Amino acid sequence: MWLSDNPTLRALAWMTACGLLFGVLNTMQKFPTHNLHPPQVVCLRYVVGSLLLLPLVLRGGWEIYRPRKLGLHATRSAVHVVGSLIWFTVLPGVTLAEASAIGFTGPVFMMLGASLFLGERMYGARWAAVAVAFLGVLIVLWPDLARAEFGSASTFWLLVSSPLFAASFLISKALTRHDRPEAIVFWLGVGIGVFSLPFALFALEWPLRLAWGWPTVEQWFLLGACGLVGSSAHYCMTRAYRIADVSAVQSVRFLDMVWASLFGFIVFSHLPTVWALAGGSVICGATIWIARHEARAAGGARP
Repeated sequence: MWLSDNPTLRALAWMTACGLLFGVLNTMQKFPTHNLHPPQVVCLRYVVGSLLLLPLVLRGGWEIYRPRKLGLHATRSAVHVVGSLIWFTVLPGVTLAEASAIGFTGPVFMMLGASLFLGERMYGARWAAVAVAFLGVLIVLWPDLARAEFGSASTFWLLVSSPLFAASFLISKALTRHDRPEAIVFWLGVGIGVFSLPFALFALEWPLRLAWGWPTVEQWFLLGACGLVGSSAHYCMTRAYRIADVSAVQSVRFLDMVWASLFGFIVFSHLPTVWALAGGSVICGATIWIARHEARAAGGARP
């Protein structure tokens, strides 16, 4: 009952579920990107995700799924597809923990963008939670940073993709003022499928050559699972942005490092280090603290 009465806590719960689903998604995506043309994985994952949502679209009707800001949807899809093409291309060359850690620059971009473009009010507690959680990420990565092993080309391109994803998610927040979350997720899949198709068909080199390869039955099944999990993750994120400020839920995204370490251990037998456990504890502590702070603020106390 206490959760249903507090919109900020509901948003934090939706964002936590989103991070967990993205952790599952990033784990599954590493497999097809090793065997298929990465832009093809981008295209098929989002197209399959939208096709799986099609029965809900047909049952819900055009009025629910009609894009009321078509230009904004198209802009978001174009920005997101560039970030996705970069992400999927370099994903095979990095660990899950590295990919998640680089993605943690996103909350900073998003909080700045929310303040500058969406008019959200920023205050010290939110910045403090993000700063402490980011410190936890640095603790996790400290062994690699100390050995200067965290500077590959793949790392650089992941850093480039981070502000692109931040821009996409900020546009998603803006779209929640006009469209339902399920419509936003559906049209993102359609838009990315359209914009990524030329890159999926041809290799990114000159002269152009056909790079499309038909997936095996097992790969189709995995792409379908990725589409379903990815659409669910985007839905949870959009629900969170619909009921709370972007800046109010960014600290929870740092829990993605915990999920990445957990799934890396379960699937790839990557044992968590002492640094990972220590940094994860800092991240969890910051997340719990800001959740309690936001709950008190929503209950009437002025932050």
